[in-house]
Amino acid sequence: MNKEYLTIDDTAKKLGVHPKTIRRYISSGKISAQKIAGTWRIYEDSLDNYIRSCEATECNHQHVSKDDFCIFMDSDYFNSEDRIQICTIVDYYVQDGSVKQLLKDVMEVVVDHSLDNNNSRFNYVYDDADNKMRLVFWGAPTYIEKVVSIMKPYEKV
Repeated sequence: MNKEYLTIDDTAKKLGVHPKTIRRYISSGKISAQKIAGTWRIYEDSLDNYIRSCEATECNHQHVSKDDFCIFMDSDYFNSEDRIQICTIVDYYVQDGSVKQLLKDVMEVVVDHSLDNNNSRFNYVYDDADNKMRLVFWGAPTYIEKVVSIMKPYEKV
């Protein structure tokens, strides 16, 4: 076994994911690692094995994955002087072709709000296999209220 090792940050850069994703990969056993002097180390052989297994199953680390999605909220990117901030996750199970219209409607609110106030965030990912879209919103209550109200027509089964 090659005894060269990588830090979590080095591994995250190689895979194009957030370091917290690497920690989850270690915790779930997807990547083998060892703690040395209180710090996780990933042996290059272990990472190579993981990459080979991903190539066999067509993993793609350049897109947002289910493991990465919560990373959207982790950073100083979300500092605000507003007294109240709300983060909400919306799962939309697509049963027809309405996903494009929903995104268009949501983006109108997001853009309008961003032009008035830069203290809001939005991200989404669409999972073709599950036919589900997950949206994450962060901002003041008035922003979240606008987003929720624009989604009301889509809640009907």
